[in-house]
Amino acid sequence: MSLLTDLGLERLRTLAEQERSDAFAAATSRSDEPSPDPRMLRTRAIKALWFGATMIAGFVWWEMILAKIIGQARVAQGRMDRYVRLARNFRRLAIELGGVWIKLGQFLSSRVDLLPPQIIAELSGLQDAVPPAPPDVMLPVIERELGRPIEAIFEDFDPQPVAAASFGQAYLATLRTPSPNGSTITKRVVVKVQRPHMQAIVNTDLRSLKTIAGWLKLYKPIRRRANVDALVREFSEVVMQELDYEQEARNAQEFDRNFARDVGVRVPKVYAELTTRRVIVLKNVEDIKILDFEGLESAGVSRREVAHKLFDTYLRQVFEHGFFHADPHPGNLFVQPLDRATARAWKVPIGQGTPFRLTYVDFGMMGRIPPAFMRELREFIIAVSLKDARRWTAAAQRMGFFLPEADLVRVEQAVGALFERFWGAAVNDISNVEFDEMYAFATQFRDLLSDLPFQIPQNVLYLGRAANILAGMLTALDPTFNPWRAIQPFANDLAGQASARTVQDVLNEGARLIRQTVQLPSQSEAFFSHALNGQLEVRAQLSPKSTEDLRRIEASVSRLTWSVAFAALLLCGTLLTINAMGGLGAICFALAAVAFVRLLFQ
Repeated sequence: MSLLTDLGLERLRTLAEQERSDAFAAATSRSDEPSPDPRMLRTRAIKALWFGATMIAGFVWWEMILAKIIGQARVAQGRMDRYVRLARNFRRLAIELGGVWIKLGQFLSSRVDLLPPQIIAELSGLQDAVPPAPPDVMLPVIERELGRPIEAIFEDFDPQPVAAASFGQAYLATLRTPSPNGSTITKRVVVKVQRPHMQAIVNTDLRSLKTIAGWLKLYKPIRRRANVDALVREFSEVVMQELDYEQEARNAQEFDRNFARDVGVRVPKVYAELTTRRVIVLKNVEDIKILDFEGLESAGVSRREVAHKLFDTYLRQVFEHGFFHADPHPGNLFVQPLDRATARAWKVPIGQGTPFRLTYVDFGMMGRIPPAFMRELREFIIAVSLKDARRWTAAAQRMGFFLPEADLVRVEQAVGALFERFWGAAVNDISNVEFDEMYAFATQFRDLLSDLPFQIPQNVLYLGRAANILAGMLTALDPTFNPWRAIQPFANDLAGQASARTVQDVLNEGARLIRQTVQLPSQSEAFFSHALNGQLEVRAQLSPKSTEDLRRIEASVSRLTWSVAFAALLLCGTLLTINAMGGLGAICFALAAVAFVRLLFQ
């Protein structure tokens, strides 16, 4: 009788909760989120554009005007201090505005390959500088999106967020789910919810960013070395994907499918029935954070094995799947220790330490690699494994890393020198190279470093960021980690795939050789006929280095010409003014000003 009573009470409670949920859904369906304040959006756009304008104006004043007047050496003396102040001001702006600017600052703070350590130090605080929004702002978003009161969905819900990011916040909760026997079971979950008005805020920020990028394109060195529009477009696409939690759920499912045969990789379950564009509910990961060294050691997990597993999974994401986790910071990676019996049952590899599974979370920022670009990446990695500088340079050129006028022979020599010195060295050894050795290399290839014939191709924005963060984590996990040895087996497999030729390839090559053999006699006869008649023509083309030298000479002559014109017009204007011919003097002064402007921008 007691059991029947309990079942009846449970049924009544369920019906009552359903009635409250239906009433709540009817109410919320008529009260969507209120529209954002237009003044707020306009104010944040003005602040962002003002920062961009002052940044560019300061650069023009110091690097293009004062450098011509007081010299590059004096301008360079305070350059780093100016850049640090600029980074500090950007950090303050990003914390004040949030949204895309926090995301951009976090992206820049991870690019130790592009920015000096002083600027990285200023921006790194943005990783943890996002203040959380209060519960009365965030919890109504969850109820509106799911159409039910929070207490009708979750057994308990902690209103204090466990994480606050630029676009959303995460909360811990206990989810009630029905079991087959009619009772309910509870599971610990994480509830991610997007901040209010985030779509409108991101749209406003991206418009401001595109405007500032348009201003940057006016500077020729930036325009030559980067397709600014493509880079902004790639950044914008990934940012917009992060706003769609349904897309994040699909990304998690695709990532899980890609590693379906690898039991050593784990993806937390996503509760699709509780996922919308602005809310996502997923299983809570209570594993060890990947850089929690004390936790790993107490569990007996080998840090070296974790580093190798992480490196291997990323090689497969990039070179096999063409779909990679673009935000592999330590908060998105966990290690799940397993006892040996469970590991054997699940067929998880058992090494020297405790067996484990590598857990990935947060699939909002993902990158895709087009098939054509992936082919070149594979060629790139094969060249690295073989220490083949020529093959590396050719692959990098096809990927778009060099300007059209780049001296590829000189680049190949520099890459060969780098391979000779660093191939086989651990990441930690590469990071601690002596200054004298760096200076010697810079002196040997100073022509390349002064010309900088490199550019940023499309498709590498988030791949470069992920590789940079990954290198830092691998070094932290295992200071002796050697990427050259770790990549060798994978590169050998790629090389085997690349060298496998189809029957059609062989037939095409044979047809080409036969065609050349048939044409050879007639071509030889034409060559000797022209030689005997004195009609041979020799055509030569200047090397890119010589062409650049000629450009420098032309620029110097042009500057000299405009300097003489400026001085002559200034002197004429002065003499005419002194002799009471103010009108003509004013014309000369105006022409002198034009000559001075042309001189500055030569």
